[in-house]
Amino acid sequence: MPIRSYLYVPGNRPDLFGKALASGADVVIQDLEDAVPATEKKVARQAVSVVLKSLPPVAIFVRLNAADAALADLAGLTVRGLSGVLLPKAEDPLLVSRIDETLAAMERAETRPPGSVLIQPLIETTVGLYGLAEIAAASARIRRFAFGAGDFVRDIRAEATPSRSETLYARMRLVARSRFLRLEPPVAHVFTPIKDIEGLRLACAEDRALGFYGRSCIHPSQIPIVNAAFTRGTDEIARARAILAAYAEANANGRGSLILDDGTFVDQAIAAKARDALVLASQESLHNESRLGASRQKGTRRTGHGHG
Repeated sequence: MPIRSYLYVPGNRPDLFGKALASGADVVIQDLEDAVPATEKKVARQAVSVVLKSLPPVAIFVRLNAADAALADLAGLTVRGLSGVLLPKAEDPLLVSRIDETLAAMERAETRPPGSVLIQPLIETTVGLYGLAEIAAASARIRRFAFGAGDFVRDIRAEATPSRSETLYARMRLVARSRFLRLEPPVAHVFTPIKDIEGLRLACAEDRALGFYGRSCIHPSQIPIVNAAFTRGTDEIARARAILAAYAEANANGRGSLILDDGTFVDQAIAAKARDALVLASQESLHNESRLGASRQKGTRRTGHGHG
């Protein structure tokens, strides 16, 4: 399922959850880590469990606290309604294995299918960046990584810049290693200048060009920009179809490459890229239809007009 946008919501602020659901985010992340003061952790776990038990129409992830505190978080949660957990500052394969085992026990206790809850490691340190293979091998629940730029920049003692050049190597390595490990493309980091819409749009375009798919968000206003950036538009789909049609015609005439009217050179690699774009566009379309159907079904139950 293509996931374009993840929206963080403080776990101790259930009053914000309704806005998050209405934002259009593909995933809502109930945050137990940075957004929650230490004195509010227990309250946040209880609030998040209430949200999960309501079975919202949008996929819900929970960002756990780092290190062993992640296990304490799980002990205070339910897996009912839970789609995944984010592990911040992921470095330790043994901890990932323990989280996997804990989730398996919780799934059995709550009669959920094995492996229902995903683990999404947040790569925020050099240790994590250079230990991707070991982390990925620790659990079959891991489908993709996510990148955390703020903590990573601090870890390497760099300075954050508008160009984001200080994280370029890390982002490229994360994409390449994810592909090498046969994982899905990683998730791009949060864009903190909330009011800089054009900056967000540019960052999404750059990260998509690098090979990321989807972005973590910290404000509902960012969701439409992120969703649009990681969705194949009608122009892109039409161009992909035109490339494939022209390439097929060239092949039928005994040619393995051609030049389009606009000067674009097309060979097998370009055609394969166009084919990939159409496959992803189809998946995006199915996901959007499924999400819309779930939302309508939830609305029907709330208004009491369902079939009974």
